[in-house]
Amino acid sequence: MGTFQTFLSSKSITPKQLAITSRRIETFDEPARALMQKRWGKRHNKELATKKYAELEMAKPASLGRGVTEKQVLAASKDALVTRKVRTKILRAVNTILVKKGQPAADMKTLFEGTPARVGKKIVVEKKK
Repeated sequence: MGTFQTFLSSKSITPKQLAITSRRIETFDEPARALMQKRWGKRHNKELATKKYAELEMAKPASLGRGVTEKQVLAASKDALVTRKVRTKILRAVNTILVKKGQPAADMKTLFEGTPARVGKKIVVEKKK
């Protein structure tokens, strides 16, 4: 049993509860959708394409758009390799549950100590002749 599974069992948090909480907090709301639309418009407008998002006061939305699934939580609890984004979403859901219970928030090291993150495919850049 890994660190994450031990943590979940000690705090009596179920994978289903984590998946539901994650879906609830990660879903784009109306302000986030409007912000994403503005950022899309900036990228497709030739006049604004050279400017930075900070200059135009277009921050990233706080939510990530899609929550973790119960299958991803179960994989993480079995110490399978999961991506950094999934770990971040799990951490946010765990902290939401803990704060609601009146307990102190956890950090990434507490949840996933000793478990390496899954590494994605490396981008291969073709050299021009």
